[in-house]
Order: sequence, then structure tokens, then C-alpha cells
Amino acid sequence: MSKILIEEYKGFNIEFDTDFEKFQCIITEENSKESISFKSIKSFIDEYIKTNNTFKPFVVESIPGSYYRIKNLKIIGMRKDGRFVTEDEKGVKSQVSDYNLKVYMMFYEENIIPLLQLKKLDDDFEIYKSEIVKQQTAIRKTLKIITLEDYKQSLNN
Repeated sequence: MSKILIEEYKGFNIEFDTDFEKFQCIITEENSKESISFKSIKSFIDEYIKTNNTFKPFVVESIPGSYYRIKNLKIIGMRKDGRFVTEDEKGVKSQVSDYNLKVYMMFYEENIIPLLQLKKLDDDFEIYKSEIVKQQTAIRKTLKIITLEDYKQSLNN
């Protein structure tokens, strides 16, 4: 009996038995499937995961410095295609795109103090930035500015 590994699909091996010309997946001794259809084996794995995988909700938050400012986002499930399903504080459900997986981090208690320190620095930066902009504006008002356009007009007069 000769088996060839075709694909690892969601953590389970799908093999092709060359003797019987069938695809097969053995999850456990009690849970296995053989079929001539590759798609049927994938559906078997999806169904097994759906009925046997209990998803435990968890909380993520946006990474400091990312463009997202979401404090806490509850991940309540995972779709068959692997995307996370979220629920906000109002109960609105949505999904996290593959692109946005990089902007969320797992929530850990030990991050609370460093995150508060970062927030304080961000707030301080905004205050100092505001003061610097005021100083820059005041200095710009003292400049004697003759634009190239003004200069060219003075030549023509």
C-alpha cells in the first residue's frame, strides 16, 4: 500500500492511496474518510473541526503606534476560511481582514502599565507639539518674505 501526502489541510494530512486510487484523511481511528473526491475530504475535515473545535473567546487590542485605536476587541470565533470573527462592545459582529492581523496584539495584564506609560508620552508629545507649532507660527510672522513671484513683479515695474 503506497500513500502520497497531497496536502496538510488545517493541521490534518490528506493522502492519496495509489493502490485504491482514493484520497484519505485519518483524524483518529474512529474518524477517518476515504473518497475519490479531494473536495469531499476537505469538507470532512471542515465538518470535524466545526463540530469538535470549541473556540474560546479572547481579547486583542491595537498595537501602540498602529493606525487603529481600538482599545479592546473581542475575538469570538473563526470562520471556515480562517478569518477571525469579532464582536465590539455594542454586539456588532465583523471579521478581521488578513491585512489587519498585523495591527492587533493579544491582551496581557502585564502590558497595562507600559501601555499607560506610552499613552502619557503620546499625550505629552501632543502638548509639546502644540507649543512648538505656536512658536513656529510666531517666528514665521517675524520673517521678511519676498517670494520669487513678488521679486519678478518688482523687476517688471
